[in-house]
Amino acid sequence: MGKIFNKVLLLGAVSLMSNTLLAQETICFKNGVDKPSMIEEVALDGDVCKGTLTVNDMKSNGWDVLDIKISTSQNKLNYSYYFYKGNTPTSKTLLTTSVSQEPTTNTSEFSVKPIGTKITNVENNKSTINIGNLIVGQTGIVVHIYDNDKRQIVSNTKVISTNANSSVIEFFPFDDLLQEALPTSNRQVSINDVVVLNYMYNSSLLIAPSLDSFQAVRSNFKSNNFIHSDIFAAKLKVTNTPFPTKEDIQKFAIEQNLGTIFFVLNNKVYVVDTKTFTILAKYNFAYENKEYQMPFYTRVEEIEGSIFDFSFFSSNEDLTYDEYYEKVLGLK
Repeated sequence: MGKIFNKVLLLGAVSLMSNTLLAQETICFKNGVDKPSMIEEVALDGDVCKGTLTVNDMKSNGWDVLDIKISTSQNKLNYSYYFYKGNTPTSKTLLTTSVSQEPTTNTSEFSVKPIGTKITNVENNKSTINIGNLIVGQTGIVVHIYDNDKRQIVSNTKVISTNANSSVIEFFPFDDLLQEALPTSNRQVSINDVVVLNYMYNSSLLIAPSLDSFQAVRSNFKSNNFIHSDIFAAKLKVTNTPFPTKEDIQKFAIEQNLGTIFFVLNNKVYVVDTKTFTILAKYNFAYENKEYQMPFYTRVEEIEGSIFDFSFFSSNEDLTYDEYYEKVLGLK
């Protein structure tokens, strides 16, 4: 038995090493840039760029931009580009023994890492960007960068179509941080604005049926910051909402500036985009089914409905936890 177990571990290690070797990662940087518009025209420093390759050269050589960090020093801009080539560097294999190592998900890769690119065209409130294999329903923001490095979020955006080489995104209003007491800008999306996909995808709400499943998901998705479900439950208690609808969940997540919502049901973890409610990824997940808590695991007790709410008499009370969230996610 020990030999068989060791062989399984060895095969797993070889497989993991093979996947890792297929992916290459590097950081290129440039300090002392005068204006944001200049960055794609200058040669970057770093192990691969070596002072000779620009951002566009790297893209032409098969590298993708995974993240961009911008800082200022002495009124000049310092840029660091995180490039990768091959398999996405973010592993989709969950790490504990309670979770299957074979996630079931969309053909396109899901990642919480931000992906950035410049807008080079705008037509009918849409743009075609040079990033392919995205997920339809994936969202992000559009940022305008002024010459003094001041930045402004001018729009939300979502992927409406994608292929191996490019994707079409559509813009919609950014109301996440709506404050009626403050003035709003009329600025529209324009060429050279920056698209940042997967905005706040690492900030999440977790809907789970039990303490064990709640803790297991948090343990497996260490790159995500999960707001505690007690905060959502407290709001539901105040509003007398024992059965949160899709709209209730979505509104709360947007108000809290969360990019993703994790639902645990039917021995799976569903990762959902907050703004479009698109299922971005689905993972097999084994957990004990004996103790389910409605509407989800929380330490807040007695979330009761209002006597003036006629939906209180709906059939939701007759649904199991899994059945209820299948309905919320539109799975049945």
